[in-house]
Amino acid sequence: MPPRRAHADDDSALQWRMHSHTETTVELDLFGTTFRLAQNPASMHLGTTVWDASIVVAKLMERGTGPLTRAKLKGKRVLELGAGVGLAGLAAAAMGAVSVTLTDVKAVLPLLTANADRNLSRPALAVAGVPWAADAGAVRVAELDWGDRATWHPDGPLPYDVVLAADCIYAETAVPAFVAALLAHCGRRTVILVANELRSHSVAAAFDAGVAPHFTVRRVPRAKQDPTYSHSSIHLMLLKRKDGNGAAEC
Repeated sequence: MPPRRAHADDDSALQWRMHSHTETTVELDLFGTTFRLAQNPASMHLGTTVWDASIVVAKLMERGTGPLTRAKLKGKRVLELGAGVGLAGLAAAAMGAVSVTLTDVKAVLPLLTANADRNLSRPALAVAGVPWAADAGAVRVAELDWGDRATWHPDGPLPYDVVLAADCIYAETAVPAFVAALLAHCGRRTVILVANELRSHSVAAAFDAGVAPHFTVRRVPRAKQDPTYSHSSIHLMLLKRKDGNGAAEC
């Protein structure tokens, strides 16, 4: 499993980036409450850990100065690919997206479901007593394996308004399947936010080459991100389809 690394050029970010993989729960203050995210330190699956890129995405939404403000998310249908513990998608639901579908491979779904229930179910929101509870969107969990087209389109064939992916690309070999799944679930108007942590220049180059034929890419500047919960090695990218044909057929 790739280690979390502190970088000399971001000493101010050391504290929040030192979450232990030995803990079974990670707590994050967000939207006036505390999100409690279960993770499984005994698992060898990458999707059972709270990765830093998802925290950056959630804090970007909370700050309200980036591309996914409350006004832009309200009433939107959101898909999170490779959701893992589900933080980015849960943040979108808290921001007023009407429906959020958290997806990952089958082995990750029990943990993902537990986190959705623990933080964004109606009983959990009632206990939290946050003012935005009435506007929080419905959250569901579904299997979506990029390499298995039989699991695609968990909500039907229409494209989503917003697609999120936080720290999903760890190897060059994952890029073609990720791009194919992304194309299958987005249309020309879909807002796509991808957060990747730079661990390997070859992986980053493979990702850039994989998305370039299909999407324009614009980086979210750090000036728009949370000044504490951001990092020079975590790149937030807005993708838009280049063609006007809507969601890809599959």
